[in-house]
Amino acid sequence: MSNLESYKIKKDIVRENLNKYTRKAYKFLPEIKNPKILDIGCGTGVPTIELAKLSGGHIIGMDIDEKSLNLLRRKIKDLGLVNQVNVIKDSIISMDFPENSFNIIWSEGSAFVMGFENSINYWSRFLKHNGFLIIHDEITDKTKKLGSLKKHGYLLIAEFELSENLWWYEYYKPLTLLIQTFLKKYPNDFELNNELKKDMIEIEKCKSKSVVFSSFFVIMKKI
Repeated sequence: MSNLESYKIKKDIVRENLNKYTRKAYKFLPEIKNPKILDIGCGTGVPTIELAKLSGGHIIGMDIDEKSLNLLRRKIKDLGLVNQVNVIKDSIISMDFPENSFNIIWSEGSAFVMGFENSINYWSRFLKHNGFLIIHDEITDKTKKLGSLKKHGYLLIAEFELSENLWWYEYYKPLTLLIQTFLKKYPNDFELNNELKKDMIEIEKCKSKSVVFSSFFVIMKKI
């Protein structure tokens, strides 16, 4: 395993601090037996794995980044989830699934690609009637976003916010400590250090408040 892969695995452990909010969002859903769930923009699959544990259903993790998907495939194998979780490389904007395929579509941090309203409009076709769409998105224009649900055939079930302080203390602060550890241990690893620098830039933006880092979950039902 490369130093970069080791860092990404440990970074995912930090990211798991936020799984409590994935669980909170899931609790707003009714009990669905063996649901079919699509996790859009799954990356290395931190929410994907959590959804598998929560639902007992069949999960498809979808992303365009092959390196992230390879890491997720390794996790699935190590956790014995190969019969429950599948991984697909596909684009958010041109998904190759039949219509009315999923009981639940989950998206943490990927709605920005097409924009919130375009995303909920496009993804609706892949949801079964009375299926659920859960999005974790930046808080900017939250009122406008929530106001668009009815127009696109959704009923608002619940929503809740994650503050900037929460993001800092539960994610970015421990990530900072992790980065410092890897910088000290592997100062000459070029590939690793490029990744660390990208994460450090994101952390500095959070600290300077030059970018909005508060976010919200919205749970909606297709009607």
